[in-house]
Amino acid sequence: MTTLAQYDPNLLQKLGLTVEQAQELEQNGFTLEEYAQLQEEAAQLEAEAEVVPIRYRIVGTAAAFQNEATGEIVQKLQVKIPFFHTTRVLFPPQTEGEGSLPLCSSHDGRVGKYLDENGITCFRMCQSCPYNAFGTDPNGGRGKACKTLRRIYILERESLVPAVLNLPPSSHKAWDRFVSAIRFKGQLVSSYLIELSLEIKRNGPMTWSQLTAPKIIRELSPLEKVQVLKIGKELEAKHRSISVEISDYLAVDGVSDAQPSATEETVQAAQA
Repeated sequence: MTTLAQYDPNLLQKLGLTVEQAQELEQNGFTLEEYAQLQEEAAQLEAEAEVVPIRYRIVGTAAAFQNEATGEIVQKLQVKIPFFHTTRVLFPPQTEGEGSLPLCSSHDGRVGKYLDENGITCFRMCQSCPYNAFGTDPNGGRGKACKTLRRIYILERESLVPAVLNLPPSSHKAWDRFVSAIRFKGQLVSSYLIELSLEIKRNGPMTWSQLTAPKIIRELSPLEKVQVLKIGKELEAKHRSISVEISDYLAVDGVSDAQPSATEETVQAAQA
């Protein structure tokens, strides 16, 4: 094992580590070089991001999260976030059941992939796609036919198995501001234990829950950071094979069945 005198103080300062933290990494099989490389790769990964996991859904009338595997309902989640990205998905109108396939989907929120009438795989830019415009919802209303989600992979407590939380358009503003603030400081979202909570919003007959400003609980230890970064790399490598299901699309706003859906346009107008 490296002795105290053998650590380069300049390297420790650059990595933001104490001697004790460097020793903890080494004792668990991580070199300082590997730690530095993972930090650099994570910075590149998050710069490009706009993460079959257990899914949390938003309970619209209770400002709560529900674990769909266990049924547990919680008001707050304290999580580590190894990976997140934007996704878009378009399903046929009046789709029922969870086995329906999307007409088009995009795993980066930029380029959509679909099959044409001849069964040939085609691609189109999401920004200029006619289905990504207000007023195109085939089921009526002023919303978009294509749903935009922020897909966030989360690690609870000491778990190394990620769950997934899909944030609807009403929650994008709070999430994007939080991410921007962390990046402005030159930090990584994956470096912190974060608390997520919801608040109930109403606009006429509509009721929905949306994300409040996430809170940083604490900075992770170097060992925790390395573990989260390794999971993030694995998720980034395979996230394109994790498709958005119809249940993600239909339940994303968390609005009760008795209430109309909160469209992106209506939510944005209510927030103004």
